[in-house]
Amino acid sequence: MTIITVHAPNVSTAWLSAAAQLDAQPRREAFHAVVHVDDPVAENPEVRTAVDGILRDENLQTIETVANTIFPGDIAASSHSHAELVERYLRILPVLRRFPKNERGATYFSRLVQYPTKNGPFDQIGAVIDRVGIERRTPGPRRARYEVGVAGWDDSETTATQIYVPGTDNSPMAFPCLSHCSFQFDKNNRLHLLATYRSQYLLERGYGNYLGLGRLLAYVARQTNLQVGQLTVVAGLVRLENPILPVRAIIRQFSPTASAR
Repeated sequence: MTIITVHAPNVSTAWLSAAAQLDAQPRREAFHAVVHVDDPVAENPEVRTAVDGILRDENLQTIETVANTIFPGDIAASSHSHAELVERYLRILPVLRRFPKNERGATYFSRLVQYPTKNGPFDQIGAVIDRVGIERRTPGPRRARYEVGVAGWDDSETTATQIYVPGTDNSPMAFPCLSHCSFQFDKNNRLHLLATYRSQYLLERGYGNYLGLGRLLAYVARQTNLQVGQLTVVAGLVRLENPILPVRAIIRQFSPTASAR
């Protein structure tokens, strides 16, 4: 079983390093791939432009479009509160559902802020923000109990944002591939995020996934007066798809400096 691990300073270098390691594998795939990004909101604009060029040539969603499915950065930047962000996003959600990639009626962010429960829609990100704030005001805070998972919501034990909905998300190859997010804050007041994917396509979704998760982490950090920490993305199975030749050209051009271990 092939396993890859990447440790990179920014999103662009993380993607390049993952792509280079996958390209070295016989089937350009790996199990239990782990990508650590020290600054998950930092990018190399030239790398991003080059990757976006491939995506456009293949009629795939741009990096920004993919990132926005996880966190709508522009709406958040012009919202004065978390409640306003949620209200505005849900107002445009019917329009977003018309796009082919959202044909199942949901986006990742909609699941994060309007997860369907027996008691009605639940804002999981709001719960994470509230609970982190409560814990930080409590002596001896619990620093690793802020979860976005798929196993169901237990309000008594954890702050979890669920993605998968049993009985609704039945296709093994479709939405959602992101299955779990876990937030932790350390003694230096830095907030970290661990995200788990059951599977991931590195070219079509990988860069946008990293960027969207980094923006989500930065948003929760701002809302809780914490600093942005490290993003870690674990994929049960990750593939580097065709076309491979332009990807190899980008790898050669930018020579990633991330330390791959």
